[in-house]
Amino acid sequence: MSPRQTTEERFWAKVNKNGPVPTHRPDLGPCWVWMGSLSDKGYGRFDVYPGKKVRAHRWAFEEAKGPIPQGLVPDHLCRTPACVRPGHMEAVTNFENTIRGTGVTATNSAKTHCPRGHFYDLLNTGFWKRKEGGQSRYCRQCEADWARLRRGRGNEARREEISNV
Repeated sequence: MSPRQTTEERFWAKVNKNGPVPTHRPDLGPCWVWMGSLSDKGYGRFDVYPGKKVRAHRWAFEEAKGPIPQGLVPDHLCRTPACVRPGHMEAVTNFENTIRGTGVTATNSAKTHCPRGHFYDLLNTGFWKRKEGGQSRYCRQCEADWARLRRGRGNEARREEISNV
């Protein structure tokens, strides 16, 4: 009969420390990839004890660095959801985590100009509050141009002007 494994032994037995090196951050070194069960978004799931499941990367982060401060989340600098290497994670706000990502929100927030080429700066950027929460930004110059077109030439001219952009 073998001795019962500790939680740490059970956890690390499911980790491959020879994972891929992130192409956008080779300085981080190889990922430590979770080989146990994964969520539908690719994050590792770990049974700490029967009935207590946690995300594997959160468990590894807290074991190495202590509790995650309230209001912060561990951000994968390597952009590999299954990675549990504590050095590949940093505690940041959810907003910062989203902006650092590669999704639509991150892509749009990185834009410095509107589709018509005007700068998104403090004077030329407005914000709309959305029904579902959050906000969207808009170009004040474009809004002013469209308002001028609506007042001066009606909707037909506006549609024609916008379609020519």
